[in-house]
Amino acid sequence: MEYLRVAMVRQSLDGIPQHSLPPGYCMRAYRKGDRSRWVRIWQASEQYVKVTARTFDRAFGGDLAAMARRGFFLVGPDGRDVGTITAWYERRYRGRRWGRIHWVAIVPEHRGKGLCKAMMTAAMNRLRALGHRRAMLRTETPRLAAIRTYLDFGFVPDMRFGEARRAWKLIAEAMPTVPLP
Repeated sequence: MEYLRVAMVRQSLDGIPQHSLPPGYCMRAYRKGDRSRWVRIWQASEQYVKVTARTFDRAFGGDLAAMARRGFFLVGPDGRDVGTITAWYERRYRGRRWGRIHWVAIVPEHRGKGLCKAMMTAAMNRLRALGHRRAMLRTETPRLAAIRTYLDFGFVPDMRFGEARRAWKLIAEAMPTVPLP
């Protein structure tokens, strides 16, 4: 599938779907020094973009203090970190402040267990607890499983972002249950 960036928005943080982690898994907050763990998870998970320590620094280095409140790691039954999600923020998107679901990853051997939905619940609940009233995110067209999860969480396409019409046509062709916006 052609690799196109898409944006999605959720105009309200009311009615966040609540999903629990399966037995043996838990979430923990980001701790100082977790950059290398974040990079390891992303390098194991990512097939489209090269992720390095510099990627982390560009995304979060301007506000590392916020990571303790906003960054999460998914911990597997063996105690290893196997996923990450961030309840970040966007200072100016469409002229307003937004909560932002940011940098979501689960290592391949732990996918398909409903973990992303539980991670989304944790991050969305945190956004709301931090006072955000709406949320946005960006992803790419080949990430169909993630897009399905985001749709299930009430996000809708932002048709003013990038090549939205073309991107969502590709997504709808690949996922026939997704109506064209």
